[in-house]
Amino acid sequence: MTSQSESMSRLTKLRELMRDRNIDAYVVPSEDAHASEYLAPCDARRSYITSFTGSAGCAVITHTEARCWTDGRYWVQAEKQLGEGWTLMKSGLPEIPTWGAWLKSDLPPSSRMGIDPTLIPQSESTNLSSSLTASPTNSSLVPITENLIDIIWSEEQPKPSRPTNEIFHLSTQYTGESVEAKISRIRDKLKKIGSPGTIVTSLDEIAWLFNLRGADIPYNPVFFAYAILTRDDCTLFASPKSLTDPVREYLHKNGIALLDYDQIWNSLGSWQKRLTVERSQPQVNKSGDVDMEDGPSSKKAKTDKKGEEENTSINEKVVKTDKVLIGMKTSWAIAKAVGEDNVEVRRSIIEEFKAKKNATEIEGFRRSHIRDGVALARYFAWMEEVLHNGERWSEYDAALVLEKYRKEGQWFMGLSFETISSTGANAAIIHYAPPKEGSAMIDRNQMYLCDSGAQYLDGTTDITRTLHFGTPTEEEKRAFTRVLQGHIGTTDIAVKDTPFWNTHGRDEKRAFTRVLQGHIALDTAVFPQGTTEGVDIIVRAETSRDFGIKVEGMVDRLLSGGVEIAMCPIQISLVDSSLLSPTEKDWLNEYHNEVFEKIGPLLKEVNDERAYRWLERECRSI
Repeated sequence: MTSQSESMSRLTKLRELMRDRNIDAYVVPSEDAHASEYLAPCDARRSYITSFTGSAGCAVITHTEARCWTDGRYWVQAEKQLGEGWTLMKSGLPEIPTWGAWLKSDLPPSSRMGIDPTLIPQSESTNLSSSLTASPTNSSLVPITENLIDIIWSEEQPKPSRPTNEIFHLSTQYTGESVEAKISRIRDKLKKIGSPGTIVTSLDEIAWLFNLRGADIPYNPVFFAYAILTRDDCTLFASPKSLTDPVREYLHKNGIALLDYDQIWNSLGSWQKRLTVERSQPQVNKSGDVDMEDGPSSKKAKTDKKGEEENTSINEKVVKTDKVLIGMKTSWAIAKAVGEDNVEVRRSIIEEFKAKKNATEIEGFRRSHIRDGVALARYFAWMEEVLHNGERWSEYDAALVLEKYRKEGQWFMGLSFETISSTGANAAIIHYAPPKEGSAMIDRNQMYLCDSGAQYLDGTTDITRTLHFGTPTEEEKRAFTRVLQGHIGTTDIAVKDTPFWNTHGRDEKRAFTRVLQGHIALDTAVFPQGTTEGVDIIVRAETSRDFGIKVEGMVDRLLSGGVEIAMCPIQISLVDSSLLSPTEKDWLNEYHNEVFEKIGPLLKEVNDERAYRWLERECRSI
């Protein structure tokens, strides 16, 4: 942990660099150059300067103040971790301005606000720049190409290098669609729109597009890369160290050119020159092969007038443009490199396509949850036994046992996030993670909350169960039952005055890619391999003094029926059945029947009689 003196020293050094560059404020977002919320160690700049390690937030430093914005998931953590000289700004409270609004009101006239242009989306930089210029202070947004935090970090200690872990091909056995087919679909869309191409920067989109996976970010099977896809060419920019011969051959076979990760900037610069010429001479239709050292192809198909809408099907309208398409989170630096006048910010075509899973992905998604359910049943049965036998287990060590059971399952690739193993009052802390040293001992007479997930080749899981291994109080049973009712969604008692999926979160789930936690008025998690098929429902309640409750599961086709995919019992002994309606009882009984039918035989296969008996008891009807 950073000491108070270290924290102040870093702020002092940063302010010196700010003076050297004539800027009055410096913004340090949490995200990396690919808008990833979960980071490789080399990109944890906001954590380095603030000492706050939560996954979301933004730091703003002026010559007299240092403030850190974060949402309600991390207020308690931030209050504990923020170094000397820092002020916590609790995002979401009505009296707390956004960091952009705060800068507009607090900066002196004609101030210059600096930011690394790779760390802010083009759309956000445009809005912020306009807002600052129009403000009474007439301030400006200034791109600082050399990251100031990196300078301080490198001087103080060796900064972690960017990972270059091995990339591997995920076959159509798991993806259900070849890279050739995906590229073809995207090109068809580009032609309909009239765009010469698209720049892909989101790591999850790149993994989905190329059917490749990596291990560059903890818990996320993605790799550092960029991609440019035109109507004629496709180039992947990734570290040569990450590319095995089989992956190179696979990409070459599918007509995908390879360049080093850092070559993206040269390629975009070359493309900018051609685009500028072509846009100034729309009658010229370039053709010819592309020199990949200079960037993507200069081939340009005929386009219709920008802004014209064309019916491409009964249900689809396409807004035309002759500009390069970039996604909503593509950085300001990328837009500047290819020319801000040459790009148009839209929802990514890839995001649109991967938002609906194919039959193979859906089936893998279901099967991965069944395998995960086996591990969970074995874990909870084990925990019940050891606690009843008087053994003492810490939250951290218990989580390792769950990981062990998951590892024994087919196609396990790792955890999808750090397991939240929490007892008593710790369960009330959103995104609590038990420390390796000094984590609490699990108390069988208190509530235990376990929020965990795994990466399998055919799917990603995320499930939460709250249990009591002793005798729950009436208050605990009543609270648990109200949360359960909100989860079931057949009553508005637990979610009064709000739509059901605004209670704590509605999370879209994808197949084998990453978990991204976001926050737009509610907590959301995005599994970026697509789907409108699977939606994660979270309902939780917590009291900071006593306990926390969370019931989280996966629902298939929520909008057309809602079939639970997550396969783990909801503890009957915590349910006050007198509070449940007949419909709610039917839902719970039917769900438990399905869990027992799918998980029970698999527990027999692994000869875990203890877990089978536990499952049989927990799936009984009420």
